[in-house]
Amino acid sequence: MTKKTFLYGLRRGLGGPIIELQSNPNRLQYKDIVLRCCLKDIAYDTQVEGTKGYYLYTAICALGTKDEFEDILIDAFMKRIEHRLFKQLADIICLYADDGSEKARDALRVKYEDLAQRLSRQRVFSHKFCERKQFEHLMICEVDAHKWSGFKKCIADAGRIILKRKDDVCNSYDWFLCRCENIFSKERIARYFDKASLSSEEVKAFVDATVRLRKIYEDNMSLRKKMEIGLENYVARARELEKSSYAYMSIYGIARWFFKQASQDDLLKLVCIIESEQSDEVRANLLHVFRLIDFPVDIGMLVKYAKSDCHRLQKAAVNALGRFKDRRVRDLAVEFMDAGNLDAGLDLMTNNWSKRDEPFIRRHVLSSKKVSHSMQMSLRDIYDKHRSSSCGDILEHVYRNGYCTFCRFGIVEAMWRSRVLKQSVLNECLYDSYYDTRKLAKRIKNKSNLF
Repeated sequence: MTKKTFLYGLRRGLGGPIIELQSNPNRLQYKDIVLRCCLKDIAYDTQVEGTKGYYLYTAICALGTKDEFEDILIDAFMKRIEHRLFKQLADIICLYADDGSEKARDALRVKYEDLAQRLSRQRVFSHKFCERKQFEHLMICEVDAHKWSGFKKCIADAGRIILKRKDDVCNSYDWFLCRCENIFSKERIARYFDKASLSSEEVKAFVDATVRLRKIYEDNMSLRKKMEIGLENYVARARELEKSSYAYMSIYGIARWFFKQASQDDLLKLVCIIESEQSDEVRANLLHVFRLIDFPVDIGMLVKYAKSDCHRLQKAAVNALGRFKDRRVRDLAVEFMDAGNLDAGLDLMTNNWSKRDEPFIRRHVLSSKKVSHSMQMSLRDIYDKHRSSSCGDILEHVYRNGYCTFCRFGIVEAMWRSRVLKQSVLNECLYDSYYDTRKLAKRIKNKSNLF
């Protein structure tokens, strides 16, 4: 394995680099690469896949540089760093602590106390650092390390911050409470809150703030359920967002509410409004609802919009067409892929794939220098729905070149179901950065009749 291929695999969280570190006597040639990746956020989407902290710690251990790296990583961790890198380093430092390092335990404690002090006095928080979220992450680390005593300490400390601030900026700890409820049970936590609130101002402040926020959330949800989003409201909002660069996300919520309340007559009227609309951006916004429900008339209009020079309109039309199994959609998919737009083409192929399309897909996918997230999702979905004994090279190409580890898990599942999962790939999956992929690989290895 060259240094370039090692870095390529390490950044994607593939198991191959870990195996290389375990087996290559000249493993120290990769030392600088591993350290550089530890000090740089290499996750794709931490909300879905978490950090690569466990994976990088495995690499450090396989490299044999635990002691050499520890001070460097702790020094970086103690600085004021952006949130995603903080989470990656925190996960690595926690694993050092779990393995008995007093330095790591001290670093976690000092960082926790420093953030608690900062939260108590700081008026405005930067979105870059997200220090309230950093503190909550360390609260979870504290509970993982010290269980019930750690939980009680965290509640008291969070309550103390709430009392000092006298505002609602640092009152939300949903992730922490969810984790604790899974560990200790809702009932045990509720009993503790009821009892401790009587004797502790800090616990009472935490409980009161949590109840208040949950009440606000429930009231808002109740209002949303009662809120009527008629055709006029939906059209008006779509026009308001004509020039917004965040229109795609902004229209999503109102489209969902409109979809739930719209009659067939409303949808037919909406089609007429879309057809007469002069702005392609507004058309794109209005079409968003047809990602959630089938377009109610002939899809010829959508095919025309999918060929628009307006990217937003093209994307909205493709999303709507993706719901249909139709010869015209399949032909459009071929047209897109021949033009180099694999994202749109593969999206449309998901419900229109047939075995005869596989050589065509193979030619385009294997010649693609980049595997986008959209390509990962589409090929995962295609071969989740359609088993094929000849898709192995296509899926392995996506497995090795895609960045999203959550989608890679789906690719591995698809390879397994189609019986094209190579033993070498399965062995790599045992060391993948994504927990569910490692878990699946172990389960498959334990079943001798799968190959």
